Amino acid sequence: MSKHILIVAMMASVACGAAFAVDGEHRQTVSIDKPNPSVEEVDAALFPKGIVDLKAECAQMEKAGLRCQSVIPKSSLATIQVTFARGSAMLNDDAKVFLRSVGAALQLKAGVWKSLAIEGHTDSTGSDAANRRLSKNRADSVKDFLQTEFGLSNIETAGRASEMLRDTNDPTSGLNRRVEFVPNW
Repeated sequence: MSKHILIVAMMASVACGAAFAVDGEHRQTVSIDKPNPSVEEVDAALFPKGIVDLKAECAQMEKAGLRCQSVIPKSSLATIQVTFARGSAMLNDDAKVFLRSVGAALQLKAGVWKSLAIEGHTDSTGSDAANRRLSKNRADSVKDFLQTEFGLSNIETAGRASEMLRDTNDPTSGLNRRVEFVPNW
């Protein structure tokens, strides 16, 4: 009976692997655009159920001595709650409220994620070099907040400048001056 269950689990994993198979640059992005989301809402956005379930399936298979063939895609959390004034990396009060939910969600899932990448972004104004520095500074300010408030470690930062605009119709929009959270499983 357990052999039958194992075979069914392997077949399900292969099916899920095909559904989740993506190239290295693709990721599932969840966006929270409402004010003051709960910790549970942030948790669900940072750690989408399908990806968490797939990771658990792979862990079970590896525990049984099998090799998981599924590709676990990256996920990311985008939000308009952490945006910045033009030319600034200072966190405003709304951003800090949101980041407290992010920090609490990360603490809840401490055993699920290995590290967290925070990607800073800019709008299209300014030179590429200036935008790279500014976007990295934005990511660093969020990292500093999460480390100070929650004692979180294993946080990496990256400056993406204006290479991934959120509002492509208005490259100078404030929606482009943001950060995204990418947990590494």
